Amino acid sequence: MNKLFQSVLKKLHRRPKLEQQSQPDAKPIKKNIGSYAEDIRAIKAAFQGCDDIKLRELAQGTITDSPVFVSYIESLVKTEWVEMAFSHIHTLTDPESSIRPNETSGSMDVVPLQTVKDAIQYVLDGWTVFIVQKTNCAYAVNTYFPPTRNIDRSEAESVILGPQEAFNESIQINLSLLRKRLKSTDLKVSFTRVGRFNKKFVAILHLESIAPDEYVDSITERINRVDIDALTDSGELAQLLDDNPYSPFPQFHMTERPERIVSHLCDGKVVVFSDGSPFALSGPASFIEFFQTSEDYDNRWLSASVIRTLRLVGVLISISLSALYVAVVTYHYQLIPTNMLVTLTQSRARVPFPPLYETLLMETTIELLREAGARLPTKVGQTIGIVGGIVIGQAAVTAGLTSNILIISVALSTVASFITPSYIMSSALRAIRFPLILLAGWWGLYGMFIGYLMLILHFLRLSSLGAPYFTPFAPLRLVDWKDTFLRVPLPFLKYRPTNTMAKDNQRMPFTQEVTPTALSPTEGTSEKPQGSDPS
Repeated sequence: MNKLFQSVLKKLHRRPKLEQQSQPDAKPIKKNIGSYAEDIRAIKAAFQGCDDIKLRELAQGTITDSPVFVSYIESLVKTEWVEMAFSHIHTLTDPESSIRPNETSGSMDVVPLQTVKDAIQYVLDGWTVFIVQKTNCAYAVNTYFPPTRNIDRSEAESVILGPQEAFNESIQINLSLLRKRLKSTDLKVSFTRVGRFNKKFVAILHLESIAPDEYVDSITERINRVDIDALTDSGELAQLLDDNPYSPFPQFHMTERPERIVSHLCDGKVVVFSDGSPFALSGPASFIEFFQTSEDYDNRWLSASVIRTLRLVGVLISISLSALYVAVVTYHYQLIPTNMLVTLTQSRARVPFPPLYETLLMETTIELLREAGARLPTKVGQTIGIVGGIVIGQAAVTAGLTSNILIISVALSTVASFITPSYIMSSALRAIRFPLILLAGWWGLYGMFIGYLMLILHFLRLSSLGAPYFTPFAPLRLVDWKDTFLRVPLPFLKYRPTNTMAKDNQRMPFTQEVTPTALSPTEGTSEKPQGSDPS
């Protein structure tokens, strides 16, 4: 049982194997006499000053019948597996060993190496490299077992209904969570590396029978063109893959929920995993999809439609309410009812600032409180957010720096911004508030309409992997409106979204509805005659 458990853990933590491609400038591990010392000198020179990398030479007669040089990173390997590799050294030192490339020795992956550069890269990937003097050969043994975080609940995308598992920073564990849900040979995974120094593994996933080849080729080409010193996270990679990197709006989905990635793959999207990041990218994306959650499809269609409509209404409130206050109070006060106008005038009687400066001051204060609450520890952050908002708001009104109406307006805008399920989209919409407030302060409602027009024009020009960003509204695709403002019952969602241009557009077969009929008392039951013995 213990051996089975170790083999399962080993598969979860196994790194993708390097491509066996010798480069012209790579120094080969020679087969002639005397190359053993040269290879050791080259590896020691490459790792000079790296005290965490173990460089050992096993002398003849200790464990093996030939000197063997061993190199590995102690913090990335499992000691028991390294010892197991030591016990299998005799299979590596045997000139007639049956080991072949990409085959295993016992339960361990063993890969023959051709160049010193490959040996160094395998050591950096967490494998243990052996250079055997007798055979003048080098091997890399998979002993990779880094410390990883447990599979926890999603913090950025919490849901009440549905699975609670979330991705973590290990790309192999993330792939295992996905394979657990998609048991299909159609799921294709290809690995590549990004970054000059960290050479991070990036996995590209798609369903071969659904995802268009154009999207797969496009995202593969974009990833191969990325030239950066070190790739830190999926968010940084997304900005390097965007069609329009200068847009404030995200053009790829970022999620840490496996069931959402399964749904995106089945819709024909392409998914990208980055090693060391708990977030997966998927595209092409459309604007309306950032307001959809996996919980919408677990809930009943009416409740899901009401909640989704509330989200879209919340977007309008979050970007418009403060700007509307500035426009109406500054230029269009005749639109305010008389009874409310008296209250507003009394509230603003002591305020020394014009509405534009007053609103910018309060919006900036709220953003400061929001960021302070997010960066502080959880318990302290909640206290700062609640107490700080109440105290500062009440003190500002008492000191005459702002009006009660504006405090209510800013508070509603802030609460409405939290209803957006995607954090990156919520951040973009928060940034849009300030230009709209400035336009409203300069030109009133006309300025707000100009801002909305520029926003819509930007959406019309935006694309994700070449697909229209504002679909299904522009271009108009009425068949996709079943899953936009409303979420119709699932039997009506028979087609995949048209923006993915899936090879197979049909999600569910067209089956005739079966009308349930009541069974007769004697049909399909196993009732016992009355008066029979219960035993």
